[in-house]
Amino acid sequence: MNRRQALAAFGTGLAAIAAAAVSREAAKRPSDTSLDVTGGRIDVVFDDAQGLDRDRVLGWVRQSARAIETYFGRYPAARHVIVVDVQEGAQVGHATTWGGNGSSLTRIHVGREADADTFARDWVMVHEMVHASLPDLPRRALWLQEGSATWVEPIARVQAGQLPPEAIWSQAVAGMPKGQPGADAGGMDGTEAWGRLYWGGATFWLRAEIAIHEASHGTRGLRDALRAIARSSRGNVVAWTPERMMREGDAAVGNDALSSLYRTFATRSVSTNLDALFARLGVEPTPHGIAFDDRAPLAALRRKIGEAGPG
Repeated sequence: MNRRQALAAFGTGLAAIAAAAVSREAAKRPSDTSLDVTGGRIDVVFDDAQGLDRDRVLGWVRQSARAIETYFGRYPAARHVIVVDVQEGAQVGHATTWGGNGSSLTRIHVGREADADTFARDWVMVHEMVHASLPDLPRRALWLQEGSATWVEPIARVQAGQLPPEAIWSQAVAGMPKGQPGADAGGMDGTEAWGRLYWGGATFWLRAEIAIHEASHGTRGLRDALRAIARSSRGNVVAWTPERMMREGDAAVGNDALSSLYRTFATRSVSTNLDALFARLGVEPTPHGIAFDDRAPLAALRRKIGEAGPG
């Protein structure tokens, strides 16, 4: 890292600290609404939200929480404070999630003109709730955090009946090529490249799905590992090393698939033959969308990933 990069990183760090401080001050206010979820509570604070349809926003938060409860079996964060700010337009905007001080905190921006269709299509809230559900990791492992939220978000919504199974795979087929390493790339630990952080990280977690499935002969899955990690940590209120996260997941599934795969991805440049991987899962991109081949070797795993219901 040169001097300019170091100064930019320092400035970004100060901005993040300042944003977190402002958000925590807002979170100290009495919540406008508390939502009971299985395992915890969500407090919604409308900070700068003049003109927002609050009932519609609360319905969106509840719908997103149902997806998280479905995937993890319960809402992992004992207390999650969500601070809502208004912005112009009709879209859900930027969001950031922090942990510590006994609760998870998310600050999210919502367009003043956001309607029911906006909230039905939104992925940002579930993405942030996944961050709140898993332990905080050091900066070098940001790709594990962003990758898990990118991978789990559509799966949780599919399993809750909010999206069709094709949504998981259309996003993966479109996004994962963006996470492939360049010619001079090293291991994933410490990467700052956007595509690798989100889609390279998601590719790791898809590979973890397959590795756990194969090592356990189909009796365990990644969701078993992530549920155990979420249950043990109670979310991002604690800081873990990625090595501990992998060990906790491995213990839940009875093999070392996560630790082994992490060591490889963290330290080496790993390219994935995505065409071959999707073919093994029976995922076939077509001009009209995604088709499924139930004769593929890993078709049973693909179906299990997209099964509706709590599992």
